[in-house]
Amino acid sequence: MFYRRPSFWIALTIIAVSAIAVFIVYLGIARIPFFFINILRVENSPVHWVGWAGSLIILVTTASYSLRKRALHKASSRLLRLHAFGNLFGFLLVSIHFVHQVTRPASNYPVLGTGIVVYSAMLILVLTGFTTFFQVKPAWVKYYRFLHPAAAFTLLMVIIMHIVHGI
Repeated sequence: MFYRRPSFWIALTIIAVSAIAVFIVYLGIARIPFFFINILRVENSPVHWVGWAGSLIILVTTASYSLRKRALHKASSRLLRLHAFGNLFGFLLVSIHFVHQVTRPASNYPVLGTGIVVYSAMLILVLTGFTTFFQVKPAWVKYYRFLHPAAAFTLLMVIIMHIVHGI
């Protein structure tokens, strides 16, 4: 059974920490302070750098796994675990970024069009990836397996549009 694997509980813990972090920021209990940091001549707030870091982690772990599996036709359980847990950690960082943007004051509220699409695709990606990786309902996998690569492609394309939109 999937719940007997230690990796299941580690993944569930990462998801729970993400939910708790979102809840804490949403309620205003804790927030990342707003100031600017200049990294490689790009000036942004720490919240945006958290989002950049999460997106970069997702990009690297998804691309490396996909290229190894599709281009080299070699599956690797170690790379699959890196892909799964790296994306969960990236999800945590992007969730913190997203909830900060959603809870900004009305006078400084961002345009959320691409951000909502990115976060929706990421939620689908996490849900389908989690249930497929841990075989939560093995009989159902054939019905939703197509959603995972489609959501990954959508996520990567819309992240690019989201970054271009923000520039």
